[in-house]
Amino acid sequence: MMNDKTFLHLAIEALCNYGLENAQLTRLGGASNTNFKVDADDKSYVLRLHTSAYHDRVAISSELAWLSSLQSETTLVLPKPIVNLNGELVTGVPADSKPETLCTLMSWVEGKISPTVDILTDDQLAKVGSLMAQLHIHSQQFELPEGFKRQTFNEAHFSGRLEVLYTALSNTELDKSDLNSLKVNASHIITYFAHLERKQDSFGVIHADFHSGNYLLCDEKVCIIDFDRCGFGFYLYDLALALMELDEQQRKAFLQGYETVKPLPADYTNLKQVFLCLAYLDNLGFLVANPEELAFVMGELPFAVEAFRNAVETVP
Repeated sequence: MMNDKTFLHLAIEALCNYGLENAQLTRLGGASNTNFKVDADDKSYVLRLHTSAYHDRVAISSELAWLSSLQSETTLVLPKPIVNLNGELVTGVPADSKPETLCTLMSWVEGKISPTVDILTDDQLAKVGSLMAQLHIHSQQFELPEGFKRQTFNEAHFSGRLEVLYTALSNTELDKSDLNSLKVNASHIITYFAHLERKQDSFGVIHADFHSGNYLLCDEKVCIIDFDRCGFGFYLYDLALALMELDEQQRKAFLQGYETVKPLPADYTNLKQVFLCLAYLDNLGFLVANPEELAFVMGELPFAVEAFRNAVETVP
């Protein structure tokens, strides 16, 4: 089990690969990876230690390849991947007898994260919606580099989330009829989703972690950070992940901003409940693996049961 001292040692070792031996390090928050702000030579960076081991070197390189393409081909303000002294985007740092820890360095984007989604203005949310649409436009035209590898948010992904959620909640005192209702209806939605056609204007590389905790308010602009979860998926799924935490007025502002750049699909109205439910399932299936979140997930069950029951009525 790594501790703070080990993380700091790894960070210092990693920075030697970028010629940043005398940098000042500040530990940052992060749900999966271990992150540091790096200040050196009047410049600031973010160093990620990929301690979660969710992604291998190829997958991490693929994330940064997309981010680099966005940097060079759009006007969006985004973290810029930095190559090491060997010209590589990913650096491996040995850790005693353990497998090497993979590290990446990116430019620091100055801005503030909103403490709650409730205080975001309609104008800010419209800008976020516009930003997402620009990502989707770029994704449609993005030529995958050779060997590009990222996860796919497909039937297997959502079925796995459902199984994890169902198994965890089966070991609680929750009403089994509610659990079974959720499983049956969610399975129906997943089966319907699996047969949706993947087209260039509906499916591609998506951010897949679009929420207010990843929005940076930068002067008059809004920026997006943390591409660690990016992968292949429907653009409507990316939208659903963002809309999930918003109320109706906020959703309206977000979608208005989106549509200034890219029109919503003709079948958006018919499919929005399907994708909102899949986003809901994905989130609950992720959270339930954390014992500290179990009580919250249990409290969400009645809402999840109702949401999936209603969604089933909208599909064949």
